[in-house]
Amino acid sequence: MKNVQGRKVKLRPQDIRTKEFSKKLFGYDPDEVEAFLIEVANAYQELLKEIESLRVKTPEYKTEKLVEKAKKEIEKIVQKKLEEKKELEKQKKELELEIEKLKLAQKQFFDRLKMTILDMTRILEELRPNATGKKEERGSGTGSEGSTQGLSEQDRGGGRGEAENQGNSSS
Repeated sequence: MKNVQGRKVKLRPQDIRTKEFSKKLFGYDPDEVEAFLIEVANAYQELLKEIESLRVKTPEYKTEKLVEKAKKEIEKIVQKKLEEKKELEKQKKELELEIEKLKLAQKQFFDRLKMTILDMTRILEELRPNATGKKEERGSGTGSEGSTQGLSEQDRGGGRGEAENQGNSSS
């Protein structure tokens, strides 16, 4: 049943139209009673329509409708934000995975660099005794310290070049 200003309507126009009375001897004319009930039901229905029309014009009704509309808009916004949040969480997880991959790649690169440095150091240490041996051989033949000094500078330069070449080929 319709709700008129917060109250339930107990009697509907349809109830009035379909109401039946018991018949007694010398009672009212049934046709007149039925015609009157139809007239009352129609008038009652018009009054209910007018009440509803007036209720729609009240500030309370307008406020109620605005609140309902605002609630629907808020629900839409909340839903949209939840979807955005899910998408951002997904992107965050993807970025975290990417960061982990980069950290692993960095560690692998660092380990390779460390191995290369160790290899180069080992090669340089192997070359040092050879360079010292060559210095002694060349130094004793000439007897001049200047030529030994120049030779050891050349040997160091050559040794460095070999280590670099070997380091590059291992990379």
